[in-house]
Amino acid sequence: MGGNDKIIEHENVNGVGLLLKVGKSSGSPTSRHFTISFRNKENRKTWPKLSLVFAILINIMALFYVHISITAILIIIIVLSFLVFFWITHSVQSESLLIIPTVGIQSTVKYVFGREENFVPWSSVDDVIINEVIKLNRVLYYLTILVKTNQATQDSETIKLLPLFKYTKPRLLMLETIYTELQALLTEFHVDQSANGSGDRT
Repeated sequence: MGGNDKIIEHENVNGVGLLLKVGKSSGSPTSRHFTISFRNKENRKTWPKLSLVFAILINIMALFYVHISITAILIIIIVLSFLVFFWITHSVQSESLLIIPTVGIQSTVKYVFGREENFVPWSSVDDVIINEVIKLNRVLYYLTILVKTNQATQDSETIKLLPLFKYTKPRLLMLETIYTELQALLTEFHVDQSANGSGDRT
């Protein structure tokens, strides 16, 4: 990532501000690196914090006003500890996508502690689409990679869907920016591959 990075600011489907950074890797000029992070981390954490505080207050009130055994108190403490641990370890900070043509595509989800990475070899990438999903009364869009998988029992290839940016939930504007660049790289690769394969063999 260098000084020529393109930055796009927009809200996600929940109205939370997002920041999209588009850059190139210094090692490969044809590569692309997309990172979507929360513009205002305080707003993003408001609802999880409130729910956690309410859960703790309700359990404290239960301890004072309801006569319960020591076993029940220990269970409540264990459950609260698990909720705090889950909230800390699964609070998403950002999601990124690194695309290196002829090598592969790596998606990364960064949490408060640790990260989760998923790598797809370039030869397994069949196509990329923007998938439309209806959830309750909303229409959500997901950038989805179509991954070719070989089944051990069959010779035919099957297609697996790999949705990206599931946690930041960007709107269509950001997804179209990533889709356009990724589709251009895929098209260029397929054209080069066809050109190299169409020559006369000696």
